Amino acid sequence: MIKLEDTAELVAERRKNISGIRAAIAAQEEVVAGSDLRRQPFVLQAARGDVAAKNTLDKLLHEDLAAERTLADLRLALPQAEAELRAAENAQRAAHSELRKAEQIRLARARVEAARKIDAALAEFSSSWAEYSEIGRALYAVSDDYPNQIYLAEHLDGLLRLAAALPHQPFFDIRHKHSFCQLGGGAPLAISESQFWRLPVDDEAKAA
Repeated sequence: MIKLEDTAELVAERRKNISGIRAAIAAQEEVVAGSDLRRQPFVLQAARGDVAAKNTLDKLLHEDLAAERTLADLRLALPQAEAELRAAENAQRAAHSELRKAEQIRLARARVEAARKIDAALAEFSSSWAEYSEIGRALYAVSDDYPNQIYLAEHLDGLLRLAAALPHQPFFDIRHKHSFCQLGGGAPLAISESQFWRLPVDDEAKAA
């Protein structure tokens, strides 16, 4: 895995390099632009045959040529440096994306583990509910409250008491946000959670 810190350092280095090249280009442009001003004080004396003036002009000419060559090289180097910066920025974005993906997988696996605990709790609840319902039917069968049999049947099933005993979340949100959702009949939560986050197949098998 590419380290995000390494890519950030490379991007900073590339940007610093480009700033240096642009500063050097500006400096060489000043040298080239000032060529006539530097030569002007010596051209008349050199035309009259002054050896010192000629030597100075020759020196200035070499400096001007060197500045022009350096400027041309820097202008060629700048697009290459900018291309390197783009490549470094692309690598940084790729590293950031890779890091986020790894964190997403880590969190998704942790959520599947939590879902597996919910599945276990639901399985235990189903078993307890079956026992609870069976005892309720037995109580109804031995009840002597015949005038109120309908009332008794509605309350011995325990659904209203169960509804009142349920924790507020997530059942309140299920009722109000997803009132038409499917109740039961689906895959265990750990399996559907693994599929939702597109975890590797081996993770899905472990969730089963």
